[in-house]
Amino acid sequence: MIIATAGHVDHGKTLLVHSLTGIETDRLEEEKDRGLTIDLGFAYIDDELGGRLGFIDVPGHIKFISNMLAGVGAIDYALLVIAADDGPMPQTLEHLAILDQLGITRGAVALTKIDRVDPTRVAAVQTQITDILSQTSLANATIFPLSSITGEGIDDLKTTLCLSASEIDSKAVNGHFRLAIDRCFTVKGSGLVVTGSVFSGEVRIGDEIYLVPQAEAVRVRGIHAQNQPATRARIGDRCAINLAGHNLDRESISRGNWLTSNPHHEPSTRFDLQLKVLASENKPLRHWTPVHVHTAANHVTGRIATLQAPTIAPNKTGLVQVVLHEAINLCIGDRVILRDQGARRTIAGGVIVSPYSPKRGRGKPTRIEYLQKSINLGGQRALEVMLDYAALGLGIKECVNALNMKQSEVRACVGKLAVEFLGETIITTQHLEELQEKLLARFDEWHKDNPQAKGLSLNQAAKFLPSRCSFIDVLIERLVSEEKLVKAGNTLQRPGFSSQLSEKVLALWKKVEPVLSNNQTKPPVMHDLAKKLSIPPRDLEKSLNECVQSGLLVRPVKNRYFVPAAMQELRMLLFDAAAGADFTVKQYRDVSGIGRNLCIEILEYFDRQRITQRLGDRRKILIDPPHQSPSSKKRPVHGSN
Repeated sequence: MIIATAGHVDHGKTLLVHSLTGIETDRLEEEKDRGLTIDLGFAYIDDELGGRLGFIDVPGHIKFISNMLAGVGAIDYALLVIAADDGPMPQTLEHLAILDQLGITRGAVALTKIDRVDPTRVAAVQTQITDILSQTSLANATIFPLSSITGEGIDDLKTTLCLSASEIDSKAVNGHFRLAIDRCFTVKGSGLVVTGSVFSGEVRIGDEIYLVPQAEAVRVRGIHAQNQPATRARIGDRCAINLAGHNLDRESISRGNWLTSNPHHEPSTRFDLQLKVLASENKPLRHWTPVHVHTAANHVTGRIATLQAPTIAPNKTGLVQVVLHEAINLCIGDRVILRDQGARRTIAGGVIVSPYSPKRGRGKPTRIEYLQKSINLGGQRALEVMLDYAALGLGIKECVNALNMKQSEVRACVGKLAVEFLGETIITTQHLEELQEKLLARFDEWHKDNPQAKGLSLNQAAKFLPSRCSFIDVLIERLVSEEKLVKAGNTLQRPGFSSQLSEKVLALWKKVEPVLSNNQTKPPVMHDLAKKLSIPPRDLEKSLNECVQSGLLVRPVKNRYFVPAAMQELRMLLFDAAAGADFTVKQYRDVSGIGRNLCIEILEYFDRQRITQRLGDRRKILIDPPHQSPSSKKRPVHGSN
């Protein structure tokens, strides 16, 4: 069981830990010289019931509150220390508020220095303590009057701690391994070591994990859990991990970094929080208030954007978006403590509802509704709500990062829900049906407005859905396989649709088709065709473009139109030119009989269509040869056009 002390400066926290363990937790020279705890101290003992107690001794001075916060992020038990002569003091109340905001429900109060006061004073202070605890998560904590000098009451407290440790249920080892780093140092002969509390998962010697947000892969060389050599560390452990990695050094790691087994981790600069303002605040928390943000061992700055009202009154809760000045790693359910701009006092705290909130639309009614339904949810229930409000689905990696779940755990959870997988996207069956209906309706509208067009390209169809839709290709293939769309060459259309040309264009087509088919691989240029048909070039181009949309013609170059059979013949001639190898423009010109300039334009069209690829002065064919080329028969070599 991991126990953290809390309380005002000079109320005897370090001396109490020494009395319980026999270990001096002040390790810095400055701490020893000043008799003042500055940074976190640690002590471990085997208890009387076969368990092991770990103590985190946190500083009580207001100047070192950030160090205190780094030590209490993932503890099992709080030991609030209050001196009988002083009674509850300002840092007593702030530390208690922090423990309350962190949701710490297991704990005790050590009423120290009773050897300095009479029994009447002890009783009075006990009454005070009961009053201040009554509205907090530690309302049921037992008060132990004691003295670290005389030893009175120490054994009673120690016995209670051992019993409490035996009653703690083992925590489920789910999700990716996460350790919040609070110290980093080097050990001669071993190298770099980091220490911290394990928030979730498990790690073993030899595992590859990641230092974040640096995104540096590291290897676990050794583990100490509860100050003892171990082969693994798991949720709830206080451990030290010996790391190895490329160019890894002490300067590259700082308090607030994480170790995780999640290879897809994604730091965040914006998150949504269900926040409660402390009752001790004198005025409401206003929109865009600058704050210090503490989560696990992280300490960064940012601003608060209120989402439901301009302010949140003292002792009231509300949804906010926290906008950070630097990215940190977060997950749903992480606890957050907020202090004022000057870092003089704790003003609020809460639980992360969404670790990745949007830059725009943070206050939309649907967003607020989603956040309200997500409060205090985790695991499958949180995932279910996330999917309910994700009209375009969620990426599997997005779910992994937000919930700190392994991909296998995500798939197991959604297996119980009505969802579909589109590539790496998970979407509810309802949302998928709505998207399909919307897409097909847009196809129907487009066909109605463009009766002369043969169909839509994939890129055109993609514009019918929001740009954030990442699975349009998979969705189209699905609709084609279900025969709700038909693929004709490079176009898509609804079943039963056939393009329709106006009577005017049909009449023109009857005149144009014989001309273009007469010498189909060398059709006349636009100007000559217009002159031959006695039609203004602009009018002719407009009508011919309608024929292109309907699939009757192809326009591979700017000033010529080809019948589809001509393009098929020119395509097959590529294989004659190549003869199983790369080919030049001259070789293609010789087998096709078209002029050099037109030959270059046709080949550039084939390049754009990914039929050929240019390699300097040569080209290679990117498609498979036909079983029998129309050009397999011997062809005469034509002169230039």
